[in-house]
Formats: sequence, C-alpha cells, structure tokens
Amino acid sequence: MEKKNTIHLSGKKDAASGKELCVTNPVQGPVEVFKKMCRLLETYRHKFLCEDRKHSSGIVSIPQQQYTHLMMIRFALPCNLSKIMEITGLTSAGASLFVNKLVQKEILIRIEDPKDRRNVIISLSPAAKEEIGEIDNRLNRYLCKHFESCTEEELLILQKASLIVCSKLNALPGNKD
Repeated sequence: MEKKNTIHLSGKKDAASGKELCVTNPVQGPVEVFKKMCRLLETYRHKFLCEDRKHSSGIVSIPQQQYTHLMMIRFALPCNLSKIMEITGLTSAGASLFVNKLVQKEILIRIEDPKDRRNVIISLSPAAKEEIGEIDNRLNRYLCKHFESCTEEELLILQKASLIVCSKLNALPGNKD
C-alpha cells in the first residue's frame, strides 16, 4: 500500500464547502521532490523562452542552440573561453566557433586581459546585456505569476529553501559565484 502525505494549506479554504484545503500526495523523499521541482522550473523556463523567441527580435533571432548556450553562460560573463567550455560542455573548437559567431553578430565582445595577453575575456555587448536583462525580467514576471497565490508563510518557506539550495549549489567544487 502506497503511503500518502497530507499538507494542509494554512488559511486556504474551499469556496464551496468552507473546509481547509490540503494536498495529498504519495510520500516522496527530499531528493525526489527536489528533482521534480528542478524539472518543473526548467520546463516552465524553457517553455517561456521558446514562446518569447517567437515574439522578439535581436538576440532571440540567433539559432536555438546558440541561444541556449548564451542563456547558460550569461551569469558567468565576463569570463574566458575555458569557463564557457566548462558551462556549455563544448569542445575548445566548438566554444571558439560559438564565441566567433556571437562576436560577429555583436552579441559578445572580446576584451584582452590586461594582466595576461594570452587570456581573452568574453563579455556581453552593452546592447546584448540590456536585451538579456529585458528577457530575464519577462522570465521573472512569468515565473512569479505562478506564486501569486502563495501566503506570506509559504513565500517565507520558499525563500528559506531557495537560500539553502543556492548555498549548496554555490559550494560545489569549481563554482566561484
């Protein structure tokens, strides 16, 4: 027999019956819940970005794979080619080709590292930085709409959980953020 877990949503009542609302789900361990949350967030994020591409111009007019890689590296910029390879999983040649194409489209810029001329820093162009900021703002509004019905207590629980997740992910080896 499958175990069930009941979560009472404090302050939420069914309009018809007036009874307190609760959610009953099969009991899942914290890792399964976390994986499901990650998949759901990624699904909603991907769905938004695909829809947003249909109604926008500029950066979103680049091929889907380049756009995906750009969205993956945007928080690491400015950085060098090695970091882009690490984040995207591209080979040295693939990362160079990716950067070259986006430099030609004036989305990325190359800056010589004043400390080491062999190291080239890759960054967003000012116009691309502004456009990505607008995309992120639209994405944030889209995601936040899904949490409008949360109580203040639920939002505090989400905030605490999010801080724990971010702190654990930031502590992973190789993460300097």
